[in-house]
Amino acid sequence: MKILFLDESGDHNLNYLDPGYPVFVLAGCVISQQEHDAILSHRMQEFKKEIFGSDRIILHYVDYTRNQKGFEQMSGRSFRENFYKQLNGIIAGTDFILMSCIIDKKKHKEKYKTLAIDPYTLSLEIVVERFVKLLEKQNERGVIVAESRGQQLDNELNLAFLDLKIRGTSFLRPKNIVDRIEGFFIRKKEENVAGLQLVDSLVTPIGRKFCNRKNVYLNYDVIKSKFRKADCGKYRGYGLIILPK
Repeated sequence: MKILFLDESGDHNLNYLDPGYPVFVLAGCVISQQEHDAILSHRMQEFKKEIFGSDRIILHYVDYTRNQKGFEQMSGRSFRENFYKQLNGIIAGTDFILMSCIIDKKKHKEKYKTLAIDPYTLSLEIVVERFVKLLEKQNERGVIVAESRGQQLDNELNLAFLDLKIRGTSFLRPKNIVDRIEGFFIRKKEENVAGLQLVDSLVTPIGRKFCNRKNVYLNYDVIKSKFRKADCGKYRGYGLIILPK
């Protein structure tokens, strides 16, 4: 069984544009249930216990990069460097496949105008397509786990996935999706799910790289090495999709 853990970065609202971060990014980590439960979850727990003295703290990129909400010690250089050294090690040492869709909101809106699809809905379709193709190639079945964003947005997300199951995509029939994906689940941050914390640490660096902003502590070369690739080694269009084309 494969699990696709999803998280996003940026605002999906096309009427709001942040000049410093004018994108919406959806990323997904595909990991086997065995790898997640027996290896990643254990490593995350041990990492947190060693660094913070408790495994109950939840890794959240916005908080640990801003030294807030339990991550105040990150303001100390030696503490911060040790944290990132170990986190980079977890990312490098975990067996997962990364898929991500970046939507340039300004170009997307200019190209499609009133027909522009909501960035979350569009990127979900793109990532689900890649996930199903991967499952078909490996003759596997899978589930999707997304992080809760509040009741209204969670309802919209559930409806978006239901719509994919009903109508399919440009490259998948509904049966392809139903045959390979056994469930779609939304989990709250406080549930302390290791896979959601892993993808949370990757999605913003992907967006920052696209926007030519520095990723000071997280090793982007390691992140890039995890993208789904074609047999020739190409990852653009396979593991990293940038829209509009």
